[in-house]
Amino acid sequence: MKRVSYMWLCCIVMCLMFPLACQSRNTVLLDPAEAAAFMERHEGREDFLVLDVRTAEEFRQGHIGGARWLDYYAPDFAERFARLDRNATILLYCRSGNRTSRVSDLAQRLGFTRIFDLRGGILAWSRAGLPLTAGKEPKAP
Repeated sequence: MKRVSYMWLCCIVMCLMFPLACQSRNTVLLDPAEAAAFMERHEGREDFLVLDVRTAEEFRQGHIGGARWLDYYAPDFAERFARLDRNATILLYCRSGNRTSRVSDLAQRLGFTRIFDLRGGILAWSRAGLPLTAGKEPKAP
């Protein structure tokens, strides 16, 4: 009897957790060429932001033109990110995609609805021969 009850309890728990496990991230991954076209389509829109989450030094070495900057490793990163417009269209990038993956998860938890992630980060952008801007000081959003 106890064994049957335990099995039913396990089944109920699994059924309740299944929808949570199946929820997809609200983040869309874009290849560099797709990201460049996406940026062109959104150019000049007030509700569009290209956000570099690398360090200030990485930003100065080369970044996507027009990008704003928030250092993922800054102690107040989550607080500053949370102040962004949750309805804005945001294209995230870092060096290789690892940091933006974590930022995408944070964005989802905070209720952001239009997050796009540059697949492969600035390394993929550069390998694709797309332009970089260097030497400028980072600007926060």
